[in-house]
Amino acid sequence: MATLNEDGSTNFNILTYATPVAIRPDRLYCLGLFKKTKSFENFCRERKCVLLLLTDKHIPYVRLLGGKSGKDIDKEVECAKLSDPGFTLQEIDGDDTSMPKVLPSCAYYLKLSVVGDIADGGESHDIATCKVDEILLPGDGDYVANSEEYLSTAKLRALGIITEQGRIAE
Repeated sequence: MATLNEDGSTNFNILTYATPVAIRPDRLYCLGLFKKTKSFENFCRERKCVLLLLTDKHIPYVRLLGGKSGKDIDKEVECAKLSDPGFTLQEIDGDDTSMPKVLPSCAYYLKLSVVGDIADGGESHDIATCKVDEILLPGDGDYVANSEEYLSTAKLRALGIITEQGRIAE
């Protein structure tokens, strides 16, 4: 998930809980948002985000995006340090600075905005129902629907990157 920081830079988070819940009249997703993150703060303030469906190309970024807090580091800068040449953050809407940048080569990007109030999900998470404002496909054409290269929590667990609880493994 990509959100916009107060200074206009981008913050990223690995979102474990994102579920489609409706397709008509609008496509809706429910997001489980961990409360103690910069992404949560940004999302609550801006009431929008970009959900990225990551692929195998993003495996090197998972520990950074999910295991470090945007409160402590600039994830946009840290992503640039990890990137291969040509693998740089992209503007999703050209010159629209009201949207965060995104990682390249995702399977797709969902621009989401909150519908109604964010619900209390208990001690650790809140729940947001979001409208899919736009579905964007990557320009490079590397990925197609139903590709087996999508990153899932099951795959990240099998690789030992996340725990059964969805946290970054030590």
